[in-house]
Parts: sequence; structure tokens; C-alpha cells
Amino acid sequence: MDAAARLSPGRAKLGGMARLRPKPNSTPDDVAYGVNAVAMALETGHAKSLLYYRETANERVLALAERAREAGLRVEGVDARRLDELSGDGVHQGVLARVRPVEPVDLKAVAKAAGRQSLVLLLDRVTDPQNVGAILRTAVAVGADAIVLPLRRGALITPGVHRASAGLSFVAPVAAPQNLAQAVRTLKEANYWVAAADAGEGSEPATAFDWPGRTALIVGSEGEGVGQLLLRESDFRVALPMDPRVESLNVAVATGALAYLWRRQHPFPAPAPGG
Repeated sequence: MDAAARLSPGRAKLGGMARLRPKPNSTPDDVAYGVNAVAMALETGHAKSLLYYRETANERVLALAERAREAGLRVEGVDARRLDELSGDGVHQGVLARVRPVEPVDLKAVAKAAGRQSLVLLLDRVTDPQNVGAILRTAVAVGADAIVLPLRRGALITPGVHRASAGLSFVAPVAAPQNLAQAVRTLKEANYWVAAADAGEGSEPATAFDWPGRTALIVGSEGEGVGQLLLRESDFRVALPMDPRVESLNVAVATGALAYLWRRQHPFPAPAPGG
């Protein structure tokens, strides 16, 4: 292959032109990029302004730009380099919004208001934006009352999480207490039973586990799992039965499976007639 035709890992290509990629850590916290994330930012009122690739022919991007104009937001057509810089070279699909921060929910208030069937997810050292975003998307789908995760770099939800969650990060009920151990104690005081995802000795098979109506489920990073302090605070330990050739599952995949095992035992209320 001709050397001029090759692109190094530090270069990207758009419209036939190669260019240097900006550093990923240059991404500002107050952006959401990608069609779905920007659409949700507009829908929820989090968007402050919108930038789009000025030469785009993508009808969805153009529709978002028009929608933002109708909402009275500043809309600007820019070149691809500007979108690359602001997204940290993320997959922006030609559109990006400046957004207001997502405000955390009050965990104590959520627990007090929850009914007899309530699921809260707690993320212990789960920091990868793809995993956090996927878990938030699952949490909204399964009807979790709260997702508890620590603050990172002063931002509750990062641009990569907005993207990975397809914008559902703007509606997911995220709580950010000082530490997870305190969150567990808060939930216990509100009559939640705490189950930790742990493949160690003594764990119960999650498929046979009698899931409490009010469950606080702790999941840990794929490499480290749930920390010892939180394991000691837990009432139960559960594990997904797996083929022995599989060492572990991605944390987002495992969280989805566990959350739906809880939901299977505690189904959504039946819709009202004619609803």
C-alpha cells in the first residue's frame, strides 16, 4: 500500500482529507454529540446551542438544526475539524450541542417516594463511558428508580456517557452521594435489600434468587468487581450462571441481565384499559 494512502492511528479521514486527531481529554464537559444524544438534549431542554457540519446532507442533522432554531437556540454551521475538537474525536455524526449539566436526584427522597417494587442500581468503580452509558440506557428501559454513581472530574455525566446512552442520560434518575457506602446505608434505612453482583464463593445463582421487591443492586468493574466494603454491607451476593469457558461478562451486559431478572419477578404494572 502506498504510504500516502495509509492513515496513522492518530489521524482521521473525512471528505477525502486526512487530519490530526485532537486529544480525547480535550473534550469539554458541557457537550453532547451524535444524533440521538442531541435530539434528547433538545427534547429535555438541556441544549443551550447547536453546532452542525455545514456541508451535511443528513436529513436528521438538518432537522435537529431547524428544531433548535425554532426553540430560539443559537445554531451554527461549522467545519468538521471544529466538531472533532469539541467531541474529542468522538463519533459526532455531524452534530453537537452545548448542554446544561444534568442535575442529580436526591437518593433519600427517591427511596422515600418509591413503592413496594423498586430497583436502584449502584455502580462501584465503573468508569468507562461506554459501560456507564449502556447501564443508564438499561436502567431507563427496566424502570429503575435511581442509578447511583460518583462524580468524575466535577461532572456527573460526561459527553461520552451521553453518546453511549443515546441521550437517555438526560432522563435517567442519577444520584451522586458522597460515597457508595453511605448510599447503601441510606437505602437500607428505607427498607431496601442490598444485593451485590459477585462471582465469588457463597454467591447465589441470580436466575434462582428470590429478588426482593425493593432491591439495591451493586455492580462493580469487570476487572475488580464490587469492593470488599460494599460486599460486607450487602445482604446477598448473586452471580449469573455461565459456561465455565467464560471468565466474566462485560459489566453493562451483566447489569442488564440482572436488572431484567429482577423485573421478571416484579413486572411492570398492567396498562389501564384503553391506555
